Amino acid sequence: MPAWRSAVLTCVALLALGLRADPVRGAPSVPNDLREATPAIGYDPRGRCPDLMAADPQDGSAALVLLVVGSTGVPSQASIRSTSGSASLDAAALKCVMKLRFLPAVHAGDGVAMDSWQVIAWKWGRSQTAAASTAAAGTAATTAATGGVAAQSAAAQSAVAQGAVASAAVSGAVAATPTPAAQPSGAAAEVRVCVDATGRLTQEPVIIRTSGDPGLDEAALRIARSGAPYYRPAAATPVTGCAQLAIRFENQ
Repeated sequence: MPAWRSAVLTCVALLALGLRADPVRGAPSVPNDLREATPAIGYDPRGRCPDLMAADPQDGSAALVLLVVGSTGVPSQASIRSTSGSASLDAAALKCVMKLRFLPAVHAGDGVAMDSWQVIAWKWGRSQTAAASTAAAGTAATTAATGGVAAQSAAAQSAVAQGAVASAAVSGAVAATPTPAAQPSGAAAEVRVCVDATGRLTQEPVIIRTSGDPGLDEAALRIARSGAPYYRPAAATPVTGCAQLAIRFENQ
């Protein structure tokens, strides 16, 4: 092969490698005011990331993920913008983001979809929270028994009782989720709804704060769904976006 042809091929190969090594090339710059990412219809996080639940981006205990949402809704370049303090939660949040598709940003005026930096926050779901509470209760009971103070203080007796409940839950004698009868009066579920300018849902409503009872949470979701198309704001200019509904159930 002539020397000049070999040199040209080498330069092309090096240029191609250089382009592939730069994952941020062509991405939009990160703005100060970031858009909150919204999962697209058909990509309900509850089904694809059952251990997690959406959280408020301002919640310091949540894992806040920064990502590029492409014009087709495909995520890329995901990273932790604000750590939750838990390496396992941060890792789960990053993994969840890459399983989803999101609503892309659009140019003002023509509505053409474009790439944009967005953020989304995650916390452990109810199942993970219940498991952590059970483990903490078991640890407290063991500590109290070892110190020999279980029979001498109300706090130690409470810890022993919690340890008994934890053991029953592990053995399958007691469900991990409390029954509706065990809920205090006024238990509320907070639901997030996102709508278009006509007031119709752009995605499935999502529980962002559980009432503690799966049945009540599902009832809250049904109520939220039934509100479409009446979510349209009473304004001269149509508005799109998301709102949070607190649906409270009171025991009679």
